[in-house]
Amino acid sequence: MAKVSLWTRIKNFFSGKKQPAFTDIHVKDGIWYAKQADGNYLLGIDESVYQLMGKITFADFPTQLDKIQVEDDLLDIEGDKSVETLKSPIAGIVIAKNQDIGKDIETLNKPDPKANWIVKVQPTS
Repeated sequence: MAKVSLWTRIKNFFSGKKQPAFTDIHVKDGIWYAKQADGNYLLGIDESVYQLMGKITFADFPTQLDKIQVEDDLLDIEGDKSVETLKSPIAGIVIAKNQDIGKDIETLNKPDPKANWIVKVQPTS
């Protein structure tokens, strides 16, 4: 997930869209992860996944997610061009999961952090 350009910020200001309150945004292997003000991380699908896979047609959590380690399976997705399993870039305790993933695929196909987030994680040391 790239930083938001000045032009995009200006357009969002005038259209009333608010930027997510993220700091310290990173991308690894198709997953963006952003530190939130409370110290937890929000993980989501990066735009590079859409470029690689095309339109996402199916998404599901591969296992029960309570605790995750780096490189654990995070999300199984199928697209027009391929099938992938996205891996976790961080370790921690899963404190929230996007229950809408897999229910409304059209929402997931929008590269929007409010729609394409996967899990919220409390990092472990």
